[in-house]
Amino acid sequence: MLSSTLNPVRRAEILSSFVKFLSEAGFRFDLEDFDSRLKLQKYVFLARKFGLDLGYKFSMYIRGPYSPDLAQDYYNLPERGADILDSFDRKGFLELVRGKDGAWLEVAATILMIYEDTSDLSWAIERTSELKPWISKERIEEIVRDLDNAGLI
Repeated sequence: MLSSTLNPVRRAEILSSFVKFLSEAGFRFDLEDFDSRLKLQKYVFLARKFGLDLGYKFSMYIRGPYSPDLAQDYYNLPERGADILDSFDRKGFLELVRGKDGAWLEVAATILMIYEDTSDLSWAIERTSELKPWISKERIEEIVRDLDNAGLI
């Protein structure tokens, strides 16, 4: 696991490799596309739970956890990447996020961020429901089951 003390150049190189890893796994990233940028924010947030913590600080925004530093970094990705840590559970990460849409990623990341802050799953579900009233309670509970099955909560 990496920490927030990670050299910014090295962090950007690892981020570049992570984007390449996502691309090789079939995920498309386009800087011009809002949905792509939103998904990358959530992928990086979720990757922390699988052993790849690039040290970005996330705050809760309308669409879930967001890191301004990450946004700045992905606009300036270096061509050359760096090795992703061996501790990163690539398979588990892909099993969780493959085929999931932006709304799923947004809700999953929101639940995890609230749960990390409170350790209260009931509160995380309730608060996510309040923050995202357009998402049904049933869908939120389905996402919680996905996170639980992945061992994240």
